[in-house]
Amino acid sequence: MQNKKEHDKTEAQVIATKAVKISLLACVIMIVFASLSLWVLFNQITATANLVKMQKQYEIRLEKLEKELE
Repeated sequence: MQNKKEHDKTEAQVIATKAVKISLLACVIMIVFASLSLWVLFNQITATANLVKMQKQYEIRLEKLEKELE
């Protein structure tokens, strides 16, 4: 009887260890995807800022050309 209880405990510990490993792996995968998402978001913000900067430069250039034509 005592031997069966010890066997059940060790089996429960093995299952618990596997569950912890699976949950840690899930956390790592989630962190990787979150990092990728933040990287994409940062790239989008940077690209938008560059487009706005270029648009302002073109507006200034267009205004200069319009003044030259007048």
